Amino acid sequence: MNPNDAKGPDPLLASLPNLLLALVEDQLSNNESSGDEELRNYFVTCGLTTEQADRAVQYRPAYATDIYWGSATPVRTGIGLRYNPQTGWLEPA
Repeated sequence: MNPNDAKGPDPLLASLPNLLLALVEDQLSNNESSGDEELRNYFVTCGLTTEQADRAVQYRPAYATDIYWGSATPVRTGIGLRYNPQTGWLEPA
C-alpha cells in the first residue's frame, strides 16, 4: 500500500494503541537526525511489527513537510488537515 493512495485510516497503523501511534507520528514529524533504517528499527523496539514499521516510514515525507491538526493525520484519517501559513487556514493535505 502506498500511503499517498490512502482513502481512509491506515488499517495497519491506525489500530495501534493511541500512545504508540502518538509516538510514531511524533517521530515522523520531528526526527530529522535518524535515517529511515534507524527509525524503522526504533519503531520495532517500541513494539511495532516489521510490517508496521516499514509502513510508518513510508509516511515520513508527509509528516516532515506538513503540520497536522489534532488527530486529522494521514495515518488516522487518510487525509490530514494541515496548517497553511500563507492563508492562516487549515486545509486538506
